[in-house]
Amino acid sequence: MTAYDLQVSLAAEVERITKDMLFQTPTGEQERLKAFLQCLPERPVGLIGEGENEEDPYPYCIVRIDSGSIATPLKSQEVKIILIFGIFDNSPGRNAHQAILNIIQRIADRFTRDPLLDHKYRLNYEDGINWVMDDEEPYPYYFGAMNLTWDTAWLRREDNYA
Repeated sequence: MTAYDLQVSLAAEVERITKDMLFQTPTGEQERLKAFLQCLPERPVGLIGEGENEEDPYPYCIVRIDSGSIATPLKSQEVKIILIFGIFDNSPGRNAHQAILNIIQRIADRFTRDPLLDHKYRLNYEDGINWVMDDEEPYPYYFGAMNLTWDTAWLRREDNYA
């Protein structure tokens, strides 16, 4: 159970948690949140201007591995993951921060009710769930983030017959 496996599982879980939420895209459509591993996908190189928003990934969640530690061979590996949310909303009310807060709350509710993910990873309650909102006025793009620390099973075996 590697940090990468945790990242993949968490990305799938974020999409599952938010599957009934629809968000505006820069092209005016409604789409579900898409989770990406570590960073946003590379955008095609082309002329800026015409069709500029066609490849924008909004709405998205980046599941980024921040750091990890293994204290002893007998203790679980600790992996810190940052979830970064980006949504587009050009409605005149400028209330998209509510959507970001709703995403954060759903994810927090899911893991405070049940800290296990795929029966392999456990949310570390000692570090808590930390979140932050963008402190600038980014209209029509809105951002938020969460920090989650996970304990993963770290089994170390030596093959006596190797």
